[in-house]
Amino acid sequence: MKIHERIKPHFGVVLLFCLCFGAASHAQKPTASDQLVLSNVTVVDVRTGALHAEQTVVLEGNRIASVEPSKSAKHPRNAPIVNSRGLFLIPGLWDMHVHLVFGDWFPDARDISLPLFIANGVTGVRDMGSELDIVQAWRNEIAAGRLVGPRIYTSGPMLDGPRPRFPSSVAIATPEDAHRTVADLKRRGADFIKLQSLIPREAVFAIAEEARKQQIPFEGHVPDSVRASEMSETGMKSFEHLIGIFEGSSPNEDDFLKGDKTEGKFLATYDAARAAALAAILAKNQTWQCPTLVWERGGNLVDVSDFSKDTRVKYVPAAWKNKTWKRFTDEITQGYGTDDLDTRKQFIERELEVVQMLRKTGVPFLAGTDTPAGVHIFPGFSLHEELQRFVAAGFTPLDALQTATINPARFLGIEDQAGTVEKGKLGDLLLLSANPLEDIANTQKIAGVVVNGRYYSRAELDKMLSRVEIAADGPSSQGIK
Repeated sequence: MKIHERIKPHFGVVLLFCLCFGAASHAQKPTASDQLVLSNVTVVDVRTGALHAEQTVVLEGNRIASVEPSKSAKHPRNAPIVNSRGLFLIPGLWDMHVHLVFGDWFPDARDISLPLFIANGVTGVRDMGSELDIVQAWRNEIAAGRLVGPRIYTSGPMLDGPRPRFPSSVAIATPEDAHRTVADLKRRGADFIKLQSLIPREAVFAIAEEARKQQIPFEGHVPDSVRASEMSETGMKSFEHLIGIFEGSSPNEDDFLKGDKTEGKFLATYDAARAAALAAILAKNQTWQCPTLVWERGGNLVDVSDFSKDTRVKYVPAAWKNKTWKRFTDEITQGYGTDDLDTRKQFIERELEVVQMLRKTGVPFLAGTDTPAGVHIFPGFSLHEELQRFVAAGFTPLDALQTATINPARFLGIEDQAGTVEKGKLGDLLLLSANPLEDIANTQKIAGVVVNGRYYSRAELDKMLSRVEIAADGPSSQGIK
């Protein structure tokens, strides 16, 4: 069984957070140091796929002040100018499934994960299970400009069954536990409620009831005790890792709910008609899917993967590799990894087919990686791989790009603030040296990143990566406290 097994949104906190970021830029007339000009750039419209060449984008503080043709554009005198001729401008990317502070499993994440996101153009994340107080403190530091990192939307701790399997979790045994915990997390400032797999059935529906009462969305795993169709109908905002989809696409769903499930059984009993019926329910309710396809592939192939020569490993502390990755690897190989390799490879391909079927039915998608809690998942870097997996599933490069730009903005209820390169939007931007609509892999060809209005050149991003490499090789990476 997979370790990660398989919302009316509460937008107030997110909107307040974004507005707090924008307040400084409107408090007084900007000085030259508050302004930035990107000249002669090609702006990619992620809504339509249109390319607008020779544009000049002016930022004041952390907002886009104007987007105009370069021939007629006016920009502030003495403002710094980045000549962006030949470059492509897209919104900053979102990773919609991360874990920032996962108990003590990923020490030094503040100095590892946060800068790796920015160096890879990931300017926003949805944190799906962490220590709430720590993440909120990071968010405040980022907002104040004292810490470099992405915008953060967080659940705080995950809700799991009476015996949670992972850190940063709250044990839920009864409906009373559910009501009390949801209300407490709302009071403490969590942005949404994250469900894990082992919550008892009655408590699952108590979570949904209290979440509706508290006007806070609930998202995450479809718990083992309930059907995906039930969770969609009760208002669950997003499903992670395709949990519940294969169960609901089989006549053996009742047996699967009792725990008797493997990927081999999913494949052997998959019923296209049942899958289509479930897809229709998800599309009707606009139940978002965050399939974490890179993690799915990595977990299934963990026993035949060799990352020893992967250049990204230098950014990963030894404590992560030797302790936490080993924990996940052991649980995988002792769980669903017991299927033979050929079966697991077939399942990976069937997942891509199911993702394409769901998309064609009208189910909306988000890009997420489960970083860094997955095996051989690298903060920031793996988001670009996720976009490539969407293309492998039949998405166009534009479709894939939308899962990490405008779709997250829509999901979070901040489309008026983020998700496109337009006047008035937040200044979170990514400069690329090649067109991502021609090849989605071009999102990796990063020439510069603008986060919260602050521009980082390629040289500055390389220095940022060098600092991460040093941090990864520091004392705590050797297990020293």
